[in-house]
Amino acid sequence: MVSFSHQGDGTAETVWQAGRDARAEALPIDDLRRLVVVAAHPDDETLGAGGLIARAARAGVPVTVVVLSNGDASHPGSTTHSPERLAELRRAEVAAAVAALAPGAGVRLLDLPDGALAEHAEEAARAVAAELAPGGAGTWIVAPWRADRHPDHVAAGEAAHTAVRLAVQRNAAQWHAAQRSAGVAARVFEYPIWAWHWSEPGGPEWPAEALRTLDLEPEDRERKSLAMRLHRSQVEPLSELPGDEAIIRPPFKAHFDRGYETFIETTAAAAAAAPAPEAAAQAAQESLAESFFDEFYAGETDPWGFETRWYEQRKRAITLAALPRRRFDAALELGCSIGVLTAELAGRCATVVAVDIAEQPLRAARARLAGRAGVTFTRRTIPAEWPEGTFDLIVLSELGYYFSPVELRHLLERCRASLAADGVLVACHWRHPVREYPLTGDQVHEELGRLDGLERTVAHRERDFLLEVFEPAPARSVAQGEGLAP
Repeated sequence: MVSFSHQGDGTAETVWQAGRDARAEALPIDDLRRLVVVAAHPDDETLGAGGLIARAARAGVPVTVVVLSNGDASHPGSTTHSPERLAELRRAEVAAAVAALAPGAGVRLLDLPDGALAEHAEEAARAVAAELAPGGAGTWIVAPWRADRHPDHVAAGEAAHTAVRLAVQRNAAQWHAAQRSAGVAARVFEYPIWAWHWSEPGGPEWPAEALRTLDLEPEDRERKSLAMRLHRSQVEPLSELPGDEAIIRPPFKAHFDRGYETFIETTAAAAAAAPAPEAAAQAAQESLAESFFDEFYAGETDPWGFETRWYEQRKRAITLAALPRRRFDAALELGCSIGVLTAELAGRCATVVAVDIAEQPLRAARARLAGRAGVTFTRRTIPAEWPEGTFDLIVLSELGYYFSPVELRHLLERCRASLAADGVLVACHWRHPVREYPLTGDQVHEELGRLDGLERTVAHRERDFLLEVFEPAPARSVAQGEGLAP
């Protein structure tokens, strides 16, 4: 995902000042009663929201900073500082920086792995959710921008939004009451960091209608400047040796010396996660939980009969035959179970990321494909813990009916966002009703048919299952791709 280097000069601050977007709304803090700032690494909180933290503290607003990683991967080429030493330094630095911004503010250090936050999305989200007061009234949640192109920043932004959903489920009635009385239960903002480096004013990634700017008072600017200096391991070289260079070099630092901070308000997306209590409770109960699958696999190696049933063997053959291309670069298989289909996908894909909610079948899958290059198995609770990357093949097989209608729509939106411009989404689902499942296979495919910008290019219907292929519209047929048809 990272398509830039911190060693380049990037877009100059003078360019940003000349192109400052006049459409950005001013951000008053009149309704701010509690501030929760999420940082992927120590120093994110200061660079992106240090002025806001200082302003809130001066106004007597309680502030908590949740730091997801120790930032120990900041100098991978250092010969003088081990990751353990960097972690120790950066933990001390963020504590001192936050104290300079807001004396008495809380700092919560999660110690998640730097560079791999996407793999710990649920843990991060739950930690942030724990800091949100019941009902959320007057709370601002501020996190890195999900369009910042740094994978850890994307994961931190996602964690903030997932935290709101978790908090809503936990206290649906209070959140709904706060939303009804104040118009919104809480406000959610994202702050850019690396986008100042790789982007340019007016770029398509900047949502003008959501931009907010906070002009900083002199005292807030002074506190932010001091806090930035306290992150010494980032703004100064660790030593004169190669690999110890400063990460925040002067051209980049200039973006954060300006007299205002910029935020992207994403409150609307968070508010959509706060329906009436009855609907929220229903949504929280409908999706099948991890415990359902743990119990299902208990004492069983292959409870579905993937290896032994002709029905399963035939269905896999039809699924593979329906794929419109012989080869794919990157595949995402959702709900891989014990990896039987994964093994066949690996023969047609350069890489396969295979995901399942339960650890027991993943152990069998890893043993099945041990040593197979390009195949990665990972335990995730989707759609919240979504894999990073773009895929030209996404396999959604016998999975969609485990979700509530709300979560299914979220899942399909994630699939659409992760699908490459020329990608293929293949879905296959059992059609007979199962009492424990929230949805039927037919309902899942009805929702699939509503995805924007996708064309159904294969529709295979049997009494037992539905198999469909979707491609970005207008899609070309296999014959057209080989020049056999106009």
